[in-house]
Amino acid sequence: MEQRQSNKWLKILRLTLQRKYTLTFSLIFLGVIIYLISSLLSEEERDFVVYADENFKTIFLTINAMGEEAMSVGSRDRLALKTVVKSIFESEIKGLEKIFFVRYNPQKDEYRYFVYHDKAGQDFTDSLVSAAEIATVKERAAKFQVIENGKVYLTQKVVYKTPIKDVFLGYSQLVFSYDHISKVIAKRRQDHLTLGMLCFLLSLVIISVVTALLIRRIKLLNEATREASQGKLDTVPVKGSDEIAELTHSYNEMILGLRERLLMSRYVSQSTIGLIRQKRMEDIDLGGSREHLCIFFSDVRGFTKFSELHDAQKVVIYLNHLLNMQVQLIREHGGDIDKFVGDEVMAIFKGEEKEARAIEAAIAVQRCMSQLVSEDTLFSELRVGIGINTGEVVVGNIGSRDRMDYTAIGDVVNTAARLCGAAKAGEIIVTEDVKTKLPESIALDGPFNLPLKNKSSNLNLYKVIYDQVKRNVPLHQDGVVA
Repeated sequence: MEQRQSNKWLKILRLTLQRKYTLTFSLIFLGVIIYLISSLLSEEERDFVVYADENFKTIFLTINAMGEEAMSVGSRDRLALKTVVKSIFESEIKGLEKIFFVRYNPQKDEYRYFVYHDKAGQDFTDSLVSAAEIATVKERAAKFQVIENGKVYLTQKVVYKTPIKDVFLGYSQLVFSYDHISKVIAKRRQDHLTLGMLCFLLSLVIISVVTALLIRRIKLLNEATREASQGKLDTVPVKGSDEIAELTHSYNEMILGLRERLLMSRYVSQSTIGLIRQKRMEDIDLGGSREHLCIFFSDVRGFTKFSELHDAQKVVIYLNHLLNMQVQLIREHGGDIDKFVGDEVMAIFKGEEKEARAIEAAIAVQRCMSQLVSEDTLFSELRVGIGINTGEVVVGNIGSRDRMDYTAIGDVVNTAARLCGAAKAGEIIVTEDVKTKLPESIALDGPFNLPLKNKSSNLNLYKVIYDQVKRNVPLHQDGVVA
């Protein structure tokens, strides 16, 4: 249960091609959004700072001119200056912290506030300025604009100019901060990020849909490949003219080739297929080797007369039924179908107890024939004769370079074929070489002699008496004779 649950989560979390594309494009889009928002906010912040600087400098220089005039005539114009400064604060200019004028008294060598006003509404007019405070003011006046702790100090000497000389009157200062700009930028940043996140989520959906459409054909190819591995060889429709379409076309060509090979595998023996799998195309050439094999031949008796008496469709159906039955039984006993020659079957048995397995297959064929006759009387017109021989044969590619057949040839094969020709309906004839390799549980009748074509001397032959073999007792088990 835990393993199944784990596999389920792995499947859910698997980074599919669609997810890879979606994440990649989404992250790229998110990066672009963040870059654009950052650039936009940075540019806005710079514009706000420049505007604030210019605005406050203009205010400062304007009231500084008024302060110079008021301080030059004494206390007479102080009220007018105070009114102007107060009105500036009442206009609620964002960022403005304070404005003051300090007047110097040379008789007493002291500084007092000529006009003072801040955003808290405090008024220190006529208050004495400490030596530390005036030192700071002088230091800032030397630079005109100083930025400290997020605040901007605009400070200037107030000098009354006459044709004769310049009279030093004191200092003026305007203080403002960028806090209001930071708040505006923070608010805009939040708004932009919210909008950017909505755009990102929308793009995520759009990109997901687009990538799903883009890789749909790849998914079809992937599914078709999975089905092909299970034996379902279906082609995939080719759409478009891009690389995926070319890949789909190549896949379809491969599937058509696999279909052809699958169909061709029904026309060649397993030995031939095994040879093809072991070697490359350029390594397959004419030639052969010697092997010890057991050769099985069977032939349908009465087939010529049966084909004359019945229509072609029925002839093919009955013949295929007989051949299919033999093929199945031969393969069940470890044999390999080498070829069909009309109504004749040639099979090869190799490995341990090949002779016993060939006899078992032959007995199974004859018994199945008897059962078919009992089920359908037409099979009584068709019976099977079988010949079996064993020995050393030549196995290899026989034919030409362009058309060859992987088969077995030699005297052993020819003798087995002639034994099949000599066997009557329902008979199984074997040679002395086969008889010596069989277990005692197989009953044989013989020896006897039959004249065989191209044989200078007669061979000792035997008939398998399969009705006397115990049907419930196997002839061999796990390679050991029973």
